[in-house]
Amino acid sequence: MNIGNAITEIRKTQGLTQEEFGALFHVTRQTVSNWENERNYPDLQILVNISDQFNVSLDQLLKSDQQMILQIDKERSLGKLRRKKKIIDFLNGAGTGLILGCLYSPDTWRKALTITIAVIMIITGYCLKTKYDEKMEKYLQ
Repeated sequence: MNIGNAITEIRKTQGLTQEEFGALFHVTRQTVSNWENERNYPDLQILVNISDQFNVSLDQLLKSDQQMILQIDKERSLGKLRRKKKIIDFLNGAGTGLILGCLYSPDTWRKALTITIAVIMIITGYCLKTKYDEKMEKYLQ
């Protein structure tokens, strides 16, 4: 059984319409329909709530649907990659900003230190970007 069939079965066993079922979990009727037709999946917290509300084991809901498990893993991996991308963008942007900010400042030890820190940030961002690109390429294959 897959997650869509499991949700349909739970809903029908309880005598609920899609709209009533959706109201329990603060989603629309269309969202419930999409779950049941496997156009998309409920998030993990909603699955836990369904499990609690109808006394169905989470194992029954999740283990029966390999595709959903793969989708959750994929979304989790993408979330990690997005967070890393934000760090990379910050390092490159802040480093570049520091260097540009130093262009018109007088030559002092502070300027040299700031430029050194900025260069380190940019190099670190570049190294992280290389690893990020490798992971993203591997992930997209």
